Amino acid sequence: MVHKKRHAEQYGFDLGVFVADVCSSCGEIFWNEKSVLKMEKKAKRMGIWGLERRTKVATVGNSLAVRIPRRLADFLGLTRGMEVSVHPIGKDKLVVEQPGKEHH
Repeated sequence: MVHKKRHAEQYGFDLGVFVADVCSSCGEIFWNEKSVLKMEKKAKRMGIWGLERRTKVATVGNSLAVRIPRRLADFLGLTRGMEVSVHPIGKDKLVVEQPGKEHH
């Protein structure tokens, strides 16, 4: 193990650079407690801490619908009737984007 500074992110949001132990053979990162607490604090300030939720797929007519929990919808600025674009990234990830918004 080697002490190094590594970049951290959550849900694609940059949390900054923090100290970690990195395996010199495989490169696996092990964050120390102090770094994790700093990451958590920044994620909370950014409003992204705790956004992940489990939800169910429902049937609506001949289509499937994924319910978006209120807190996540509020964070994303989604409202009833809003038009969004939906596309896959691979076979296990679905992206919901608002047309016309700049995406990073």
